[in-house]
Amino acid sequence: MQLSDEDIVMIDDSLQHICRDLAEDVFARPEQTCEPSRFLAALDLFVDQGFVNTTDDDGCGLWEGCEQAPQLALTLRNLTTIAKVSASLALSLHRSALALHLLRQLGESNIGEPHPCISLHGRHGIGRGELANWWCGQPVDEPLLQDVFDPDRVCSGVMHGQVRVLLAPVFTAGAMAWQLIRGEVRGSTSGHGLDELHDGAFESGQARTVQVPAHRAKALARDIWHREWLGLLAIQRGCVQQMMEMAQQFSALRFQGGRVIAGHPAVQIMLADMQAALTDVRIVLAGQALNESGFVDLLRARNRLHEGLALAANVAMQTFGGLGYMRDNGIEKRWRDVNHLRQQSGGALDMQLMSANWAFTRTTATGAHA
Repeated sequence: MQLSDEDIVMIDDSLQHICRDLAEDVFARPEQTCEPSRFLAALDLFVDQGFVNTTDDDGCGLWEGCEQAPQLALTLRNLTTIAKVSASLALSLHRSALALHLLRQLGESNIGEPHPCISLHGRHGIGRGELANWWCGQPVDEPLLQDVFDPDRVCSGVMHGQVRVLLAPVFTAGAMAWQLIRGEVRGSTSGHGLDELHDGAFESGQARTVQVPAHRAKALARDIWHREWLGLLAIQRGCVQQMMEMAQQFSALRFQGGRVIAGHPAVQIMLADMQAALTDVRIVLAGQALNESGFVDLLRARNRLHEGLALAANVAMQTFGGLGYMRDNGIEKRWRDVNHLRQQSGGALDMQLMSANWAFTRTTATGAHA
């Protein structure tokens, strides 16, 4: 579905209105964890408004039609906007929409569940760089990938408590397939951040593996990881944007040394550092496309971008001084969210190994061809 400029403006206006209402009502106290029932109601609202499309009909929801640049930019912008209200809400909507997109690709869209989830984190990360070898068509350590993406493993991830359908990658017979699991979250343990979400095991009640034709398996898996990484960056960007706005507001009110601290050179430098990190992410996201070139660019840049946003979050905390570490003002919770997001679907070491393997295999292949 090709969106016109008028469609995009209308969608933006609608989302801004919804987010403003949620920020003033459901998430009016950012320092507190949102109640599960109200959190689920917020998820349902976005489904009702079409921002997550649970049907087979063409729509304009998250991750729909993103092979086109305007739709991809719209999805990333929408996730950033929602993340300014709640990172947990944005992550849940992102992964629900991504799961629904994958289900359509697998021909399994009729699951009768409005809020499926996807977990791309295997037993020990995402394969110590071996995924890069598989994507590049190089020899791979198949036992390692089979262990990491074992269909008999207990799936875990960050998800809201009402998830009943989970998608997870499995590696069998030299190819990536997808496990469709029906069950429920085990307990309600929160992690370092994203307090509204469960961080742990998903109790499987029924599971089956959906095979992908060999000629599509690599491209589909790479596309799903690409969208996941883009979504995580957009969400983290939204969190840091909100933290920067909070820091600007606070520095314009707090007096020290006879004037507001916004006038102090040190604070001005801190605000400039935050803006620089956000600009770096914005430029990278603006140049993205869902193809191999865009995937490689993001693979190489992801660690740098996440690190820059994490440092920007630290600077925003420092602007508040000792008050930044108190839960009363809400910036502490957002700081934990930002740092938790950077560990999702491949931490720093995973990304370093994958980038190194990708570069090595491409260089080797080019040398052999020459």
